[in-house]
Amino acid sequence: MGSYDKKDEVIAALQARVETLESLLLSHSNFNSTYYASPHAAEITDDSCAMIPDRGMPASHVAEIINQFHSCDFNPRLNTSSYVNVVSEPEERQVAILGARVNLADASVYPASVMIHDTVVNMIAELWHAPHPTDGSGNYCGAGTVGSTEACLLAGLALKFRWREWYARTKGLDPQCQAVLGIRPNLVISTCYQAAWEKFFRYFDVHPKFCKPKLLENSMSVDAKELCALCDEETIGVVAILGNHYNGAYDPVWEINDEIQKVNQANGFQVGIHIDAASGGFIAPFQPEMESKPFDFRLSNVLSISSSGHKFGESICGTGWVVFRQREDLAEHIAVTVTYLGGHCDSLTLNFSRPASGVYVQYYKLLRLGMDGYRSKVRNQMKVASFLRESLRNMKNADGVNYFQILDAGGSACLPVVAARLNPQLHVPYDDIDLQHALSESHWYVSGYALGFEDPCGGDEELSLCSDVSPDTTMFRIVVKSNLTMKLAQNLKKQFEITLPILDTMEDGYRSMHSAKELMEKERAKAALDDVFVTTSVVKVAKKWMGMRKSGVQKLMGYEFMEEEKGSHLRQSRRGSLAC
Repeated sequence: MGSYDKKDEVIAALQARVETLESLLLSHSNFNSTYYASPHAAEITDDSCAMIPDRGMPASHVAEIINQFHSCDFNPRLNTSSYVNVVSEPEERQVAILGARVNLADASVYPASVMIHDTVVNMIAELWHAPHPTDGSGNYCGAGTVGSTEACLLAGLALKFRWREWYARTKGLDPQCQAVLGIRPNLVISTCYQAAWEKFFRYFDVHPKFCKPKLLENSMSVDAKELCALCDEETIGVVAILGNHYNGAYDPVWEINDEIQKVNQANGFQVGIHIDAASGGFIAPFQPEMESKPFDFRLSNVLSISSSGHKFGESICGTGWVVFRQREDLAEHIAVTVTYLGGHCDSLTLNFSRPASGVYVQYYKLLRLGMDGYRSKVRNQMKVASFLRESLRNMKNADGVNYFQILDAGGSACLPVVAARLNPQLHVPYDDIDLQHALSESHWYVSGYALGFEDPCGGDEELSLCSDVSPDTTMFRIVVKSNLTMKLAQNLKKQFEITLPILDTMEDGYRSMHSAKELMEKERAKAALDDVFVTTSVVKVAKKWMGMRKSGVQKLMGYEFMEEEKGSHLRQSRRGSLAC
């Protein structure tokens, strides 16, 4: 009997061996075949629950799989919604690959790469007129980050810890006592903030005090007096936005500086300014009209500035920069000294290990373009933006009425951004988001959005971004990046001219779709915002309306449908995607 058992074991082992050999043979044949002749090309996979394969694939097959995913994305060159740079040179990409092998956290192993990092910080600090360093090192105080979000978080933390020391000192308390640590301080900022600041409020327990700008009167630029009037003894700082992502307008930093000076003198505060120059940090320094409007460290109350290298800094890698006025009572609060890697260095970033790709590419771009190159690039961008702005301004319907109302800050002292909305006087049944979908048929992505947001610290009530329009007001923007040349802009103009008359012929269809939306909103107004479920009939109508809008995202004018066991209810969606 035992011999039979052994025989079965031997057979089972041989079968397993044969299966392994067959698998290895198949794998070997895959390595000697093109992707399209391999089993991988005909394999049905569920990417939502994918597992690591038992055996690897040829490099060319893996690259082809990733390329196929990539080909399903929008054409990045025709995406006018995002601020992210999408063009690069072969040498630049080679530099990025070189930097991917370097861990900037290990300064003792990669001292030359750290030197490049410090050189870029120095270049940018000089660009923003930072005070010369006094510690004898010759290096300005700042850091490269993975994006402007990390840069904003670092600047916000430095302001919070600086305030804590000041508050304890004025009250005669220990900075580490509960009477100080238990206070939830505030940060004063425009409602046109980018998503980075919502993360700051949530992650680091700081309360936002919002100042609402006027859209129609001030083009979303805050009033300096209204902004600074919100400051109190628990204010860690004021954020001025050098180019908001909705319409590209600059906050008047030069006026905010003067008002903060008055507030500090009148109350004995030490409130400082952080400049969120995610987009404007590599635009404003190259605009001649900004020479008479200081926006950087030339202003005495500016303590820190942050910017994105991968936006108008022209880097192709996720890159951010933060520069502090000085180390004392600012950067020193967030510096961490590291010695266990065989040397002695300070880390100013949230992330410790990080590749040098972003630093290398930013250095490449600063050397490649130089001051003259950046000036020429910005001049081209502003010229293309002016062409598109005037084109939209002059577009009229069959009755001779203008299609659009321009909502950006004009052609100077702002970002190269064109913002507008469909003329309210037309009373057309379609809106700016419908226009976005229609333009996408020609492969152009022109982002439309509503001017509402949720309180980042709780509550589902939809608030208006601006004091003079309702939160359901819609508009759109065209970000003129360096790749949006005049030739492409002419094509975009043509697509607007083709699309608008077609939308005019579809009035009944859009009127029907939007009436479904209005019905849904009336039902929602009768219910509690969080826990009351809308009727099945309204959900069905709204879902039908969504399908007619041909949107791949399950969203309906700022609402998401969530299926639950008890039924269907509506949940308001957030606006974070606007901060690209």
